[in-house]
Amino acid sequence: MLEILSYTVLTVLTVDLLATSGDITMTWTSPMLPKLYSNDSDENPFDQPITADEDSWIGSLINIGAMIGPFPYGFISEKFGRRIALLCIAIPHIISYLTLAFSRTVYLYYFARLLGGLAVGGGYTLLPTYVAEVSEDNNRGMLSATLNCFWTFGNFLPYVVGPYTSALWMNVILACVPTSFFISFFLIAPESPYYLIAKNKMDRAEQSLMKLRSKDKKGVEVEIKQIQAELAENEDAVSFLEFFKSKVYMKGLYISVVLLVVQQLSGINAVLFYTQEIFDAAGASDIAPEISSIIVGLVIFLSSFGTPFVADRAGRRILMLISLMGVTIAHLGFGIYFYLQDRTSVDVSSISWLPLLSFLAYIVTFNTGLGPLPWTISSELFPTNVKSYSASIVSCSCWTTSFFVTKFFNDLQTGLGSGETFWLFSGCCFAGWLFTFVFVPETKGKSFQEIQDILERRRF
Repeated sequence: MLEILSYTVLTVLTVDLLATSGDITMTWTSPMLPKLYSNDSDENPFDQPITADEDSWIGSLINIGAMIGPFPYGFISEKFGRRIALLCIAIPHIISYLTLAFSRTVYLYYFARLLGGLAVGGGYTLLPTYVAEVSEDNNRGMLSATLNCFWTFGNFLPYVVGPYTSALWMNVILACVPTSFFISFFLIAPESPYYLIAKNKMDRAEQSLMKLRSKDKKGVEVEIKQIQAELAENEDAVSFLEFFKSKVYMKGLYISVVLLVVQQLSGINAVLFYTQEIFDAAGASDIAPEISSIIVGLVIFLSSFGTPFVADRAGRRILMLISLMGVTIAHLGFGIYFYLQDRTSVDVSSISWLPLLSFLAYIVTFNTGLGPLPWTISSELFPTNVKSYSASIVSCSCWTTSFFVTKFFNDLQTGLGSGETFWLFSGCCFAGWLFTFVFVPETKGKSFQEIQDILERRRF
């Protein structure tokens, strides 16, 4: 119990606010776009409603920014430290939300969304790394999984705030989240001890670890030596090109990229896109859209709380396998319903429960593993001296895939059909299950060096 209440947990909960700041941008469009399409000047900050083309740019610029963001923030993290880099991520978030609050032109909205995307890409790159480096081996999975709770709270927040506030006040309220992070993290959080030891700043590293563990100098001696030993195994500076020449690093990169690509190909955007149709099919068409959105956000948020408590007990690998099989089956259910509805003359009223059941199964199993754990696993597979490279590449791969899935989902749906599209996602998830079963190692409770040794021995 004392371990759970340690200063490490306080630090992680503080940095988790940045996760919330990032994922607000994902569902921000849900309550905001209806305002921008409105002819009511009290609702719409522009002189006229936006066009469909403007809509698509407002939505997709987040992904474009997120593709770029990992690289400058990865450089800042390596050059100036994790703490400075994380604080720097909050600044564009704050500027973005305030720009969205007070601007009266769509081009400033483009700027704000692109800026927010840069911060999102940086956040997804550095947050798992920082949390992993300040945690202990025996609670790293639990603390890393708390990121997903705060990511999903970020998804939930615009659903609650947006429908009941003006565009100005909605964005001002949302700007308070990264502002709160900046102030609290600046006052509370220490630099990563791994980073400080890697830079040979031993006095600061000792102070950081004493603060994190709430122990005296003697109490952190063993952990200091352990970190030094781990870093000694990978003490040489590695260039970007040399990173790609290492078989061990490439194994870790291969696993990380595939898991994050599968996460995006699992169809999370498709499921959220079909939310209203799912509620309608289940006989809930009389529920107001904003209430449906709140219900969706609440389910996503609440279902995220299980993983932190079991990630260090059950293990990452088994949770990923359960999660991937769950979303595979859920997509089969979606596909069956929408195929029968769109392609046949079968009366689907008798199975109107199927899409809602599939939706609940998808959200719960996605949040059990596929949502948070690829980021956790990725943060554990690389030593400190190459994390700036690996985290940037992995995050960029994730957001590039997200951009293409979002951009071409409608084309895919038109070309294949709704049911067939969900079956395609199901196939991607099952392929991810097979990949995880064969290639993904268990990292529960293992030091970073032990994980490197496992990758060294594993044959691909």
